[in-house]
Amino acid sequence: MSQNWMRHFELQILDDNGAGISLSEFKVTFDIERNDNRWPATALIKIYNLSKNTQSRIQGKEFSRIILIAGYDGIAPDMKASDVGVARELTPEEVGKIDGQNFGVIFSGQIRFTVTGKDNGTDSWLTIQACDGEDAFHNTFINATLSKGYTQRDVYNLLMAQLKPYGIASGVVPVFPTTVYPRGATFYGYVRDYLTDLADLCEATWQFSYGKLDIIQNKVAKHQAVVLNANTGLVGMPQQTIGAGVNVKCLINSNIQLHGLIQLDQASVYRTQLSNQDIFSGRFTEKDVNGNLVATSKIRDANGQLVDLPATQQPASVATDGTYIVRYINYTGDTRGQAWYMELVCEAAGAADLPTNSFLLKQD
Repeated sequence: MSQNWMRHFELQILDDNGAGISLSEFKVTFDIERNDNRWPATALIKIYNLSKNTQSRIQGKEFSRIILIAGYDGIAPDMKASDVGVARELTPEEVGKIDGQNFGVIFSGQIRFTVTGKDNGTDSWLTIQACDGEDAFHNTFINATLSKGYTQRDVYNLLMAQLKPYGIASGVVPVFPTTVYPRGATFYGYVRDYLTDLADLCEATWQFSYGKLDIIQNKVAKHQAVVLNANTGLVGMPQQTIGAGVNVKCLINSNIQLHGLIQLDQASVYRTQLSNQDIFSGRFTEKDVNGNLVATSKIRDANGQLVDLPATQQPASVATDGTYIVRYINYTGDTRGQAWYMELVCEAAGAADLPTNSFLLKQD
């Protein structure tokens, strides 16, 4: 189990060759959003009190990428003198973490624009907006053909070849349909549109994540369940919502990713309910043969006809086993303030399969 103690923060601004500067010691605020759709993740990062020279370098053409690493250093446990230099076994949960460390990359992307300003006479700032995979998303164009006998795996390989010049590598790969097409095909247009078609055929969604293309099927989870409770970073009570899922707030944990699983104590989920106004306004009730109001799954439309309730008006399902899949993440942080949170929108995992090692390591 990680120990949420002693914040860890790194901010790197790099050029196309991977060289750059570190601004980890400055006051920095950030707001990062990742959605369960094809649109690139975005980040707004504000850095305070840089020198004029550093501001000029960032605003110029010298740097193109930004990487943000956040989490916790943890506290090393007490160790007996007799244990010094003695090897110890690690459990699977401890692999990749050393004595409570829990930090990792939460954003990596291209710098889109910068702007400077001042809060007062002494405190200046530089704001950077960045996107994960924006160049590949907007600029990758394809003009190619495949001969008869091709499969969707061949389409995937062809699209990946177009993305390679933009630094996009293969990430999570779905199980492709086995259909063999008897005629050739021509591809002309933006790669993002063909990726959407390919994902639809695989019943999946796709994103550029940390320089990789992930195509994740709807019933597959990207990682094993991360347990969230008061001891592991859960903040407040998870909130069941109307139609969207369960909203969860926790301390920053880079192990939690889009399409990954989290595990909640069901007793901690605050259940939503319909208001009395909704119930007694006639929207969710109907009169029986005796004239009494009873709950209904239908409402009357403008013509007075009974129609099904819109799905968005129903409380979202709650997982009976406490396992949820993450569909949206918003990171907010302030290296000199209190904010150091993740806000998650999740839904009941349902039939989502836990990933095997071969799935997690599957590469093109």
